[in-house]
Amino acid sequence: MKKEIRKKMIFLRDSFHKEELDKLSSQIIKNIINWSFYKNSTAIMLYSSIKSEVRINDLLKKGIEDKKTIILPKTLKDNRELLPCIVEDIKELHIGNYGILEPMGSKVLDKNSIDIIFVPGVAYDYNGFRIGYGAGYYDRFLKDYKGIKAGVCYSFQVIDDVFHDLYDINMDYLITEKGIIKTGDI
Repeated sequence: MKKEIRKKMIFLRDSFHKEELDKLSSQIIKNIINWSFYKNSTAIMLYSSIKSEVRINDLLKKGIEDKKTIILPKTLKDNRELLPCIVEDIKELHIGNYGILEPMGSKVLDKNSIDIIFVPGVAYDYNGFRIGYGAGYYDRFLKDYKGIKAGVCYSFQVIDDVFHDLYDINMDYLITEKGIIKTGDI
């Protein structure tokens, strides 16, 4: 079932024009910047957007301007792990595994020192469970994380059920262009 949802949702997401996704992404960033948890955070972990994902790359620049500690994941492909690396300048990024911008450096921060982790996904349900690309990087990384987990997606990516498995980690919040949803409240 997950494979079918993943395929359908990626097709749907890819069917939007770039300009429309840019507009939706811009509204999502505004929602994040105005969110009290973002305003009160000191360290946030972002992701580098690829293809038709929510484009939050401008949030990296804004976070640096706001004097936040910015973390991006570095993928360790051999053991399918994410390494939370501090980014102080956009020039520190390069194309890494899977064609995703990653930190070149190795300034690693303990994940439980991160206030909010913004997580990409292909689909989410209202309980915060997600379907990613299927490799399990984020589920392994978030397993014992104590901070706020925020799924970032377009509103059409939120569905009734993603058919989560035992090892799947749910998000605390979903952030879309329509607003911020506390998971489990609907």
